[in-house]
Amino acid sequence: MIKKRLIGQFSHPRGLAGRLAGRIMATRSSNVERNRWVAEILRPSPDARILEIGHGPGLAIAELWTVIEPGSGTIDGVDVSSLMSRDAARRNRTGVASGRVRFRVGDAQRLPAELSGYDLIYGVNASMFWDDQAATIADLAERLVPGGQLVLAYMPPPTSDLPAEAMAGQLEVLFDQAGLTAVCHDTMAFDPPATATKGVAAPDSACPAPGSAAPDTTAPTSGAGE
Repeated sequence: MIKKRLIGQFSHPRGLAGRLAGRIMATRSSNVERNRWVAEILRPSPDARILEIGHGPGLAIAELWTVIEPGSGTIDGVDVSSLMSRDAARRNRTGVASGRVRFRVGDAQRLPAELSGYDLIYGVNASMFWDDQAATIADLAERLVPGGQLVLAYMPPPTSDLPAEAMAGQLEVLFDQAGLTAVCHDTMAFDPPATATKGVAAPDSACPAPGSAAPDTTAPTSGAGE
């Protein structure tokens, strides 16, 4: 019973058990490595406008801040846990103090309208907690600028029997249904393996290569915008 309650805290950390879950997420080597790998894949431009869904302790945001700090880019983080929002803000205090990294408590499935116009939206082990993955992915796709990229990473937690490649296959179908292009995924040979499913909100002929920069959205592009 205690183990089950602790595992449940990883989806919505709160209270004393939530503090323990947050500490595990912030320090477990597999989680740290996975977030670093995702940040390396994303490689946004220093001027990119970025949104992370379900940021947890803010590990990936800390990595991305070093990329955008020389430019004018911004990062918004949304998490259902107020505990994680505070923890991530402390971990990213320099970016927060600059006004270019912002955290708010919220649900990816019910985002406010003002969170839109992003060059990059991503989540790490977030989509598995959504009640309606199809609707949420479609909504996130609408919040991208033309040429913007959606990336959802997944590494099976100890309680899951869904392999990363199977999750990536499901997400690719939903990305296609949401109208995203260049849909594909990268795989990292962690134990267990992790995947990052990617799609672009404008016609694109090729899957972005692992570790390559996200599509350049600084130049005018054709197509419908927000």
